[in-house]
Amino acid sequence: MGAGIVGSSVAYRLSEGGAEVVLVDRAEPGSGTTSTSFAWVNANNKLPRDYFELNVAGMHEHERLRDEIGGGWLYSSGNLIWAADKEQENLEKRVERLRSWSYAAEMLPASTVNGKLEPGAAFPEPEIWIAYFPEESWADAPALTRTLAQSASRNGARTHFGDAVRGIEVDGQGVMLRLENGDTIHADAVVNATGAKAASVAEMVGRQLPLDVFPGLLVRAAVPGEPLRHLMHTPRINVRPDGPGYVLLHHDSIDERLTDDFAGIEDQLCAELLERARLVLPALEEAEVVDARFGMHPVPADGHSCVGALSAIPGYFEAVTHSGVTLGPVVGRLLAREILTGEVDPLIAPFCPDRFPATQT
Repeated sequence: MGAGIVGSSVAYRLSEGGAEVVLVDRAEPGSGTTSTSFAWVNANNKLPRDYFELNVAGMHEHERLRDEIGGGWLYSSGNLIWAADKEQENLEKRVERLRSWSYAAEMLPASTVNGKLEPGAAFPEPEIWIAYFPEESWADAPALTRTLAQSASRNGARTHFGDAVRGIEVDGQGVMLRLENGDTIHADAVVNATGAKAASVAEMVGRQLPLDVFPGLLVRAAVPGEPLRHLMHTPRINVRPDGPGYVLLHHDSIDERLTDDFAGIEDQLCAELLERARLVLPALEEAEVVDARFGMHPVPADGHSCVGALSAIPGYFEAVTHSGVTLGPVVGRLLAREILTGEVDPLIAPFCPDRFPATQT
């Protein structure tokens, strides 16, 4: 259930393993939360160590998947982080920690960044220090998700797009799903990969999934040429390339101001993101907003992935996580292995659903 990057990854790996798979979503693959992700593939500030290692595996899985099913969706750009003065010490300590964990990271003066990496970036002083993470990347997450769903279909998976799940019955002998159109699906196992809707879907089997859901805004701007080579995170704007002639804009401080009456590309928040970006990249002076994506992002209550079987409900599995783009491919492979063989990989063992109470008390 759920044809975002996580669900489509699970479906692809299950179909590859010979399972009979049905992929269900009320929308087309990759058109929901996946399409509203900044899609930064990284393990940059993921703690504790076991969550960091899972995200590093996620980074490597993207490269493995690119070699396996073809590229065109993964961009190994590297990432730059410029911190506010009060956060500079923490950023430098993060770089030190990451280097001690064999993660590519270094501090560079802004003059070096301008000279070698981002000549168009405007920093307030040439000697402020910028963190550089050369192995981080970004993904065209909707394109990858569509490719995964298509690959699953070629392996024999059936799809039900445009149909939401209305009910789930689990009786110890299997699982039955009832769809909005009246169809039923009988299965040995069901995977809840419905993202922001995962808690309400879990309720259908009597499961209490503690999930926080946060709004997020992405703004796509068209700009002449290619003014940006890397992902960039700065105190007031995050920006990355989004294909030739486009950049993608985001910042948490804007997300905090989102309301239900968001007005699309005409909304003032979109204009504010672009104005902030122009202060960092003057070449965006001629840019214009062409798309605004408002989405809801799921975060399990303790901030970490929730992946695997729920022992109290046989046949029911969860695949719900923040950092879904980074983790989707590796979660797909590891969860498919668990479903098909019962083997729980040490990478995801710390994030099993059983760490949360199974039902309402």
